[in-house]
Amino acid sequence: MGIDKQGTTVPSQHPILSWRLLIISDIRNIIHWDLPATVEEYTQQIGRAGRDGKMSHCMFYICPDDFYIRENFARGDLPSRRSLRALLKDIFNEDATSLPIDAVIKLNHYAQSRDFDVRLEPLSIIYAALELRFGLIRAITPEYTQYSFEATPTYYPVLRADRSKEGKAVISYAVKKAKYHHIDVTHVAQVLGLLRMDLVKKLNELDENGCIKLKASGIEHRYRILSHLPSTDEDIDELAEKLYADLEFREEDAMRRTQQVVDLITGAKCFALALAEHFGMRLPGGKLKCGHCTFCVRGKRIVLPPTPPKPVDIAGIKQILRVCNVRDDPRFLARVAFGIKSPRVKQLKLDKSPVFRSLADHDFKVSNPSMIKEPYD
Repeated sequence: MGIDKQGTTVPSQHPILSWRLLIISDIRNIIHWDLPATVEEYTQQIGRAGRDGKMSHCMFYICPDDFYIRENFARGDLPSRRSLRALLKDIFNEDATSLPIDAVIKLNHYAQSRDFDVRLEPLSIIYAALELRFGLIRAITPEYTQYSFEATPTYYPVLRADRSKEGKAVISYAVKKAKYHHIDVTHVAQVLGLLRMDLVKKLNELDENGCIKLKASGIEHRYRILSHLPSTDEDIDELAEKLYADLEFREEDAMRRTQQVVDLITGAKCFALALAEHFGMRLPGGKLKCGHCTFCVRGKRIVLPPTPPKPVDIAGIKQILRVCNVRDDPRFLARVAFGIKSPRVKQLKLDKSPVFRSLADHDFKVSNPSMIKEPYD
């Protein structure tokens, strides 16, 4: 289906082309071959077209299979209740809950994503909620945990002449392995009674002066405690339920917003009018038709072919259970069935298994926990 308008763009998956659109005004054509996440995203994309005032053409291809991609993104961002509760127990462990207000806790998002099967994006949303909604912790500047460097010819002469405590610490504690020297700045600072920031500053100075080629990695996120942290199982359970409800709403909202795009394209009215009404506006002069979109040209709406519901494939579920011995997380099993990658799925290499995505043509909710949670003989 197509729509002629004064605008065009390219799908957001192509960052190079998207960047070029900022400086090119004579884009003539756009083709969408998958669903934008929201009407707002679609509007932003096509709104960059035809900025030179000449006619541009937008083509939008849609089929029932497109919904799987969007649902895969949405369903994959919601962790299970079990994963969420375990994550909160890790954040608010005994060491953290024993600290006073204004103390700082350090956490590794990448390790938590792997250990508790939570994608990094929803993990960041959880931390934002702990700060903005619940007022428990506040993000402060993160730190690198690993410092390595390649020594240049001036490294030893400069460090041997360096009389500062930090300089002596670097040459004494940096251990060379193969090509690189490695130094645990946190440990060294504690042993020698130095400030960690001063030791890092010295490494940066050596790098800037060409004495070393510094590499920093292993980001450790830091949070300042703002109020009394949840410490009991009851507190954790209550917080987990509230967070899960928020994430569940976000999942369903993502599906709803994608459906809005579909309704716009397949609705029984002018595309341009539907788009204007979505934002509370109307067409110029109160018109009800633009005169050149698919609906205006054909005089009827686009009807997608129906997708008949499929009965639950019990044999397919049994096969997943035979391949995957996980029994503590029904939603995890549903992800495998539906073909949704997660840290745990990749860790167990189930995304390489024949059962991965074997039930992708099923309704995720129908083939989800209620049908998979019990082992089959």
